[in-house]
Amino acid sequence: MKRQPDVSCSGSEVDLSHYFFMAEHLYKAGRKQEAVPLFRHVIDNVNDTHHPQYIMSQFRLFQSLIGIGSEENKEALARFESHYFYLPDDVKLDALLQMANVYYTLWDWKKVERYADELRTLARTIYDRQLENKKNSKPPEILQSERHLVVYYGQGFLLKGVALTMQERFEEAKHYVSEYSELGWFEFLDEIGHKEVEKFRIWGKANMYNLELKCGNDKVLDELSEFLDENPIELLPSLLTVIESANMYNFKIDEFLDKFCKKLPPINTSVTYINGTQLFHFRYEKAVYSFRNQKITTGLNELLYALYLSQKMKHYSGFERCVTLFAKHIDYATEQQKRHYRNLLEGVSDL
Repeated sequence: MKRQPDVSCSGSEVDLSHYFFMAEHLYKAGRKQEAVPLFRHVIDNVNDTHHPQYIMSQFRLFQSLIGIGSEENKEALARFESHYFYLPDDVKLDALLQMANVYYTLWDWKKVERYADELRTLARTIYDRQLENKKNSKPPEILQSERHLVVYYGQGFLLKGVALTMQERFEEAKHYVSEYSELGWFEFLDEIGHKEVEKFRIWGKANMYNLELKCGNDKVLDELSEFLDENPIELLPSLLTVIESANMYNFKIDEFLDKFCKKLPPINTSVTYINGTQLFHFRYEKAVYSFRNQKITTGLNELLYALYLSQKMKHYSGFERCVTLFAKHIDYATEQQKRHYRNLLEGVSDL
């Protein structure tokens, strides 16, 4: 059911509605930054903080402000987080998914867990309502969410599995991976829905390999290599797991790295707040791996890449970790590496 914000007869509220609908038009046309001041105007001038236009403006502002910078993302979350509960259920699906994804980039696994649980529960509630409508020969509820309903249901399991994995609760995580690996039973699947289900199947297979590695089983590396040949989109998250596991269990993965690192995006490529986070952690972990295996020059280069990414994303805690590790090995750095390092500390990105 399409929802329209409440509009009062008073002149001021009619004016605010005009600002709101203009902002929505710009937002949906992809002109988010132009919409931001209009949404801010609505927020600043609506007296009722439960007013639908106020709540929706807060959500649109959150969506417009999140990016690759961790500090900006924290600020956007702080502004919005207390408002999401008042969104309509279908729009709340998008809010929960985006909040969980932002907390993923901040490595706040308890918050990822919380919003993954809420997302899964809400998606199931809406799904059950759809089944009830079908059973009673009622027309289906028209959802205003941005993605197919199966995406939110599957992402609830996927993000829960990731959060558990990062807390080293591997056996628990396997249960959630199994749940999203086979969603073919989900009703109301159109062509887009079937494609989304196939994506979850591939992600589930990759994450089962990753969980085996996290448990110390390096015997799956050959199978994972073949899987990545067929599914290169899974390369970055799988490489991150491989390098973390190698550092944890002292695996030797030089051949694996030689094969796949060349397929990663170049260092100066544009990043999102998800893959930028993954790239940073991969480069940092690869530096650690290189140092442990006496490849000091390689390790310093990887650390410079990680430092560059942390600067680009304003990931200050990551920046400090890189500086600390570089300082321990600076006596082995070439003059060129020292120059790059000084430039990065001064805010000059010359990699």
